[in-house]
Amino acid sequence: MVATKPTPTPPMAARLRGRLPEPIRRRLPPWERSRPWILLISGSLAVFVSLSAVWGINLLLQFNEHPVRQVLSLDQPSEFAKHPRNVLLLGSDTRAGLSEEQQAAFGTEETVEGERSDTIILLQIDPRREQAVVVHLPRDLLVRIPGHGMDKVNAAYEFGGPDLIVRTVKAFTGLPIHNYVEVDLAGFQGLVDALGGVRMCVDRPMFDDKARLAIPKAGCYLFDGERALAFVRARNVEGDTIPDFSRIARQQQFMRAMLNRLLSLGALLDTQLLEEAVGNVTTDETLTGADLVLLGQKLRELAEEDPSGAQSLDFRVVPSIPQTIDQVSYVVAEQPETDRLFEALQEGRPLGGLGLSLAQTAPSPGVIRVRVLDAGLGGNVGEVEALLRRAGFVVLETGEAPAGTATSEILFAPGDGPRAQVVAGYLEGLPRRLVSASILGDTEVAVVVADDVDAGVAA
Repeated sequence: MVATKPTPTPPMAARLRGRLPEPIRRRLPPWERSRPWILLISGSLAVFVSLSAVWGINLLLQFNEHPVRQVLSLDQPSEFAKHPRNVLLLGSDTRAGLSEEQQAAFGTEETVEGERSDTIILLQIDPRREQAVVVHLPRDLLVRIPGHGMDKVNAAYEFGGPDLIVRTVKAFTGLPIHNYVEVDLAGFQGLVDALGGVRMCVDRPMFDDKARLAIPKAGCYLFDGERALAFVRARNVEGDTIPDFSRIARQQQFMRAMLNRLLSLGALLDTQLLEEAVGNVTTDETLTGADLVLLGQKLRELAEEDPSGAQSLDFRVVPSIPQTIDQVSYVVAEQPETDRLFEALQEGRPLGGLGLSLAQTAPSPGVIRVRVLDAGLGGNVGEVEALLRRAGFVVLETGEAPAGTATSEILFAPGDGPRAQVVAGYLEGLPRRLVSASILGDTEVAVVVADDVDAGVAA
């Protein structure tokens, strides 16, 4: 098992001084906009396509032997490079394939009846937009399941397997579904372990006995497959107001951190990772090795230009609120926001703020764009950026702090106070300051790094 001792995290001292900064001057190379089919698909599927063109032939050979399932209700696949492609990605809670130790932790096929879709994600890759979109469907979302009436969306998998949940999602979203990808409990653990673990930073202790999650203090850890699985499945962590939403926020955070880990040349060129990844996912019969070779080639390009994947992956969630109906807790889609979200996806239009927030839940680091600004005073810019990436933030290119800046602080635009508060949770003692949106440009939150700051997580 990978060691999970926390890295020492010295406190972050900061002094709030100075005037309102003038418009930020960024040292940014021209961004050559990437086509959206360069995408890394998210979470576990991201591992599956994380290879460079060098290993394309290996993927084709390995792919021929990977597990597949027949899904009759899928639509005819479209070319990634020319037409929108919608992929349904499921995390299944099936106990099949678990070791004896894992069965002791999560139960066996005999003690846990049926199979449910623990995580339901709709991925859209559309050449009409600059980013691929990952839409989470809360597992307790109330939907109409064909032939079974109204129920929680994750029940569709238990009632009728992949075919029924594909039909259910198609009916709910109004979108065609072209491909199906499934990762079970054992497969997810195998994917993370194949990476050598994922470096993660958290801003508070986290315990969930049911998910077997035990993180004793804030800090940075190397998550092995077991701890990663506990983190993304946890629904009973102290401080969570709406468990289903907090769980999605953690999944987004882990996906981004995992993505940041993958976007290193070492991971992209690891043949052992390739072999492990192919064996740990199940897809429909029509997803081809050629599709994944194309994705792998583009991922290599992305790794060289955009180390946090900020320009390629956009996390969303079905706009929804918790509601109790006949003494059963559900998540109910909000209208007209939900219809507007899926209509925009269908038509290739900008999504704006649709599906970015979760009711009564702090924003996930995975949806927060942060830029580190160097004050030119010898501060630990690289360490701060590394910390933020390990925490799962979208870390943009480094910029220059305003002239005359002498202290470290967190800057945020109007309306982005909650995001700045999340960032501050990882940078102990750093003050926050509201500034004009014109100063920050495309950045929601900026961290000014002077010589009075150390990279660390609040203890």
